[in-house]
Amino acid sequence: MVLLVLGAAVVAAGCIQEKPVYTVGISSSFAPFSIQILQTEEAYGIDVDLLNAIGKDQGIEFIYEFWEHADCPSKLTVGEIDLITATVKTPEHQKKYLLSDPYITAGYAVVIRKNANVTMDDVLAGNVTITCERGSIYETWLKEHFGTETFNKMIDEKKIIIKYTQDATLYAVLTNEAEAVIGADNVLGDKLREYSPLTFLGYLSDKKDVVFASNKSNEELIAKINAGLKNVVASGEYDKILQKHYVAQLKDEYRVGISTENWPFTYLDEDGNLTGYDIEALEWIAERNGFTVTYVDIPWSKNINAIVTGKIDMWYSGMIITDDRESRVTFSTPYYTAGLGIGCAGDHLITKTQFESGTAVTGFITRTIIEEWLTEQFGKDQYEKMVKAGVIKEYASYNDLLDACNAGEIDCIAVSEPLLKVIANETDIEIVSTYETGDRGGVAIQNGNIPLQDVINRGLADLEASGKRAELMEKYHLS
Repeated sequence: MVLLVLGAAVVAAGCIQEKPVYTVGISSSFAPFSIQILQTEEAYGIDVDLLNAIGKDQGIEFIYEFWEHADCPSKLTVGEIDLITATVKTPEHQKKYLLSDPYITAGYAVVIRKNANVTMDDVLAGNVTITCERGSIYETWLKEHFGTETFNKMIDEKKIIIKYTQDATLYAVLTNEAEAVIGADNVLGDKLREYSPLTFLGYLSDKKDVVFASNKSNEELIAKINAGLKNVVASGEYDKILQKHYVAQLKDEYRVGISTENWPFTYLDEDGNLTGYDIEALEWIAERNGFTVTYVDIPWSKNINAIVTGKIDMWYSGMIITDDRESRVTFSTPYYTAGLGIGCAGDHLITKTQFESGTAVTGFITRTIIEEWLTEQFGKDQYEKMVKAGVIKEYASYNDLLDACNAGEIDCIAVSEPLLKVIANETDIEIVSTYETGDRGGVAIQNGNIPLQDVINRGLADLEASGKRAELMEKYHLS
């Protein structure tokens, strides 16, 4: 146990007046709510900053004791501490404690490995190994969902694995000890920035209010917390605290990275207006979920970095999901599948054999899935020789690629099959051959931004259920 005293005296009317001091039980590893900085042993996190701001507003002080998160309720019950933080508001907690007004919401989120073939139905049916934190509401949820007898049996069979910390649950999934972890979306979202091989799968329930909790006799403390919380929110300090700790929240407006040359997903029509399958799909989703979008035209070579650095909130422009990209960002539910294709100018026809033999000069857009596919098609050594010999050439944009093909600078272009169909339909480019690759496209999002990932996933599901997806697929020749 570590005890931190933050001072408890103020000067008033020329004399020293002691502030009321309250002891708060927090976890040392429950980011973003509370952690312990190892070098200084200081408390850090949303709960610490928020309580300090409330204390300053209300003329009270808090001291912090570090305990395992699951042990804090028992310490409160026996009176060793005055307050516990990051408590989900449940009927059970309302009966047992005096609760503050909500200061954030949290969902029962499920996280899996990015390369895992796991669905929410698998989790709900108990078909995969599940892990959660000891003494948490998620352990209680599992008992209620499966029933105590089945729950205990799953414990014995190691189909449910209980860990002492949230980090331990994530590590269990990372090392294949478990296949899914259940926890608070705010906590898991923060952790996913460190555990990049993992991703959000979905919610088990609607979001719940998160509150501070005290014993029933401590009405004065809860009243001060509620009054202080109201003032901290009104002053704008609350929003600054959330931003400081990188807590992802749903926004009124999102910055969306696109390519204005990525037919049929995002492109400019003859009048210079932005259109395409992805544009119409996203605006349909945005309208129904109460947010607006601002589009940012970004080169393919810079789109992933723009997501990681926060320049954009997402890339919604026909991006294929690859292992390399998933190592840096996360993706929505896949919303289309596509192969790749080879095309040539109508006045300079080539054959499939010429392309596959490596005798046709081939162009592609840099930093796209095509580079990986061409490497596999010819083999790494041969691919590198072809690049050096100028038989394979990279271009920065689709317009540059098409201009090079039409000018005879290259014999053929390698692009996605949907794009090739559009090009062949609207220009003199001829389709030479297409290849089934099983590639899937999705919306790229910063790892850990669970609220955005969830709203896009739900939007994509609604798009399909409404029939709008089928309509757009046909309109843009994707079906």
